[in-house]
Amino acid sequence: MANKKFLAGILVLALVFTMALVGCSDDGGTDSGLNGTWVSGGFQLKLNNGSYEITNNGIALVKGTYTTSGNNITLKPTHYWIETKWYSRADCKGLGFSEAELNEMFETDTDTYSVSGDQFTWGGSILTKR
Repeated sequence: MANKKFLAGILVLALVFTMALVGCSDDGGTDSGLNGTWVSGGFQLKLNNGSYEITNNGIALVKGTYTTSGNNITLKPTHYWIETKWYSRADCKGLGFSEAELNEMFETDTDTYSVSGDQFTWGGSILTKR
């Protein structure tokens, strides 16, 4: 039971990082100008032709797909890192997460973004290209 609470805590932390930087839902293509690794302190966002991965201080948190449309970026989480491997929605359900928890964890989010030189402004946060 303590292990499940620990895993839930890790997933909540990953969700908080994702939600802190994004907001609703939209579809489109991808902006190849976003490809690369963007950092702010220990936070790292890797974008590559429609795929993303978020880490914090070298610890994997969440990965998924993204699209862009105009100045909006939409992220859709597909996997969360738990202890030693990536877990999909079905895997997390098998760990005992409720539908409400899964809906929140795997929610698609949209926010505005802009790129100026080596700075990526996203949801009020500024990341620098590494």
